[in-house]
Amino acid sequence: FFSTNLQRLMSSAEEPCRNLAFGLALRSIQNNPSFAADFLPTFMCCLGSRDFEVVQTALRNLPEYTLLCQEHAAVLLHRAFLVGMYGQMDTSVQISEALRILHMEAV
Repeated sequence: FFSTNLQRLMSSAEEPCRNLAFGLALRSIQNNPSFAADFLPTFMCCLGSRDFEVVQTALRNLPEYTLLCQEHAAVLLHRAFLVGMYGQMDTSVQISEALRILHMEAV
């Protein structure tokens, strides 16, 4: 029931609220992996946000979220790649870290 509020706060203009919302969302997914898909649309919207800070927060959380939402890793990493290309941001560090974590999980 709280996921709707967290999803709304994940795109907040206030950085402390946004960081806390992302942290709580990731923690709730760790406790109940079925929640991962519920947060996917919000995470994708944050990656596509016009607010640079919202995008940066999503990118910082990309590796951990990708690990928790492995079935959607391809679409997440593709979106991050597009953000880098069209948003003229360097997303290579976050994408590389996500791939490294996924590789470690697979081994």
